[in-house]
Amino acid sequence: MSELRSGGGVKTVGSFFRLLELDASQAAEHPDVFDRLRRSDIHGLLLHNVYAPAMMRAVGERLERHDPPFLKTWFPEEFHSWFYGRNLNLAHPELLGYFQEAELFNEQLETLLPDGLGVTGYLADLLASLDGGRRFHAPPGPRPGQQYMFTTVRCHMEGGYIPPHLDNEFALRRSYRHLRSIVEPPILSFVLCVAEASDGGALEIFDFRQDTSGTFEVSGPIEPDISDLDSVEFRIPPGSVIVIDSGRYLHRVTPVVGSQARWTLCSFMARGKDHESMYCWG
Repeated sequence: MSELRSGGGVKTVGSFFRLLELDASQAAEHPDVFDRLRRSDIHGLLLHNVYAPAMMRAVGERLERHDPPFLKTWFPEEFHSWFYGRNLNLAHPELLGYFQEAELFNEQLETLLPDGLGVTGYLADLLASLDGGRRFHAPPGPRPGQQYMFTTVRCHMEGGYIPPHLDNEFALRRSYRHLRSIVEPPILSFVLCVAEASDGGALEIFDFRQDTSGTFEVSGPIEPDISDLDSVEFRIPPGSVIVIDSGRYLHRVTPVVGSQARWTLCSFMARGKDHESMYCWG
């Protein structure tokens, strides 16, 4: 288990995982971080002090009250977890109703954090500073005026988990048909921790990587015997953000232990084919 709490440069965690650990105040000094992730010079970024823990406690209390009144959707029942917003992996294959839901969700998302500190402004700009100033924003939909959900809010209750997977495999689903036409691999992900579980609920990353040579195709087994694989686990402090190469590295969320739910905001990310934007979606 890796309990990383302060900035400290690149380190190898476990036997294989190269992690860059920074304080949010250092972001502007590292404009090449996402390029390093794309070429696997590093495998992850842990960015501390993006938000104050007290602010995250206030956000978590609002989410527990269902304030704002986001659309609520569910993981498969056995995962004991749910979303505010609609995860594109679980959306209707033709995205029926999705963009109407997204319009309201994105409006409500702007009210979740104090003015000037929202995830589509402050956090997106912070990430952009780590990618040479490339703009981070929700992708446009197939019709004028449409926009995807920038993120989803995830609640993992007691026993909640996500099984091992590669995010590149989801890009082959029909609900990704339009998005696939405007982005290029790899798919990366960010996770903003709002509240940690009492125990468990770790992001576990395995020493299993599939490089698909610039395509979203997934070849070979995507669920090897994980008992044979080295792995690293991260419990992310509230207010910190982790970014990983989730498209190519096998990963999961371990079961939550105890009654304290794990609350996070999570987005998938991929560079637009024109290289002008980094698109983020839930």
